[in-house]
Amino acid sequence: MPDQPELFNLMYFRISLLALLASLVLSCSNHASEDPTAIMPANGNGGTAKPDSSKAAPSLDSLLTKYDPPDRVLWQKPELVIQKMGDLENKVVADIGAGSGFFSRRLAQHAKKVIAVEVDPRFIHFMDSIKLVELAPEYQKRFETRLATYDNSKLKPGEADIILVVNTYIYFQNRVQYLRHLLEVLPDDGQLVIVDFKKKRLPISYPPQDIRLELWRVEKELQQAGFSNIVSDDCSLDYQYIVTARKGRQVQ
Repeated sequence: MPDQPELFNLMYFRISLLALLASLVLSCSNHASEDPTAIMPANGNGGTAKPDSSKAAPSLDSLLTKYDPPDRVLWQKPELVIQKMGDLENKVVADIGAGSGFFSRRLAQHAKKVIAVEVDPRFIHFMDSIKLVELAPEYQKRFETRLATYDNSKLKPGEADIILVVNTYIYFQNRVQYLRHLLEVLPDDGQLVIVDFKKKRLPISYPPQDIRLELWRVEKELQQAGFSNIVSDDCSLDYQYIVTARKGRQVQ
């Protein structure tokens, strides 16, 4: 295992690679949308909140710098989160608000298939490009991107066994309504995993504390949406909680 200085060097190299790919994606996308309000500003992992029409959309490069900092892998502990999702060998995982594919690229190495769901077409282009650089051919085949809308994941009913929502839940405009949509597309006993920031003082400034959600509120909204077997983990990650919930089996 590399020592800490070497680890940080590798991280900064990867960020430079991400920035280069972002530039290439922007130059190849031919400005798919000239209206800045048509591009949804990404959230922590990606984005599902409607854009503010009074502001121009931030550049993809600035979003990558903000939401994929070099130390993200240290505090987000993606492999630990994935481990808590159980055996994924025969599972299809949907990553809602996939952003740069931070989790999706890792999930592709564990799951039968990963569907990286995004509403920002720039991130779709970015993920389709970076998977060719970072993933072996056998994992590239498992990685599918999907362009969604603000209120529809574009997942087919029963298509994904597990739905993962990282750094994105707090930005849903109508959270309970969107949770009900996710409940509808999950199969019986399907699992939802939410990872988001604790509402307490943290050594990182993003996202602002005033927009973070208390853990109890997330649990309550899952209940309101109809999820069952809600289990919360407030200890494994320093900055975030992990909440899992399931779709109960329908009684015939």
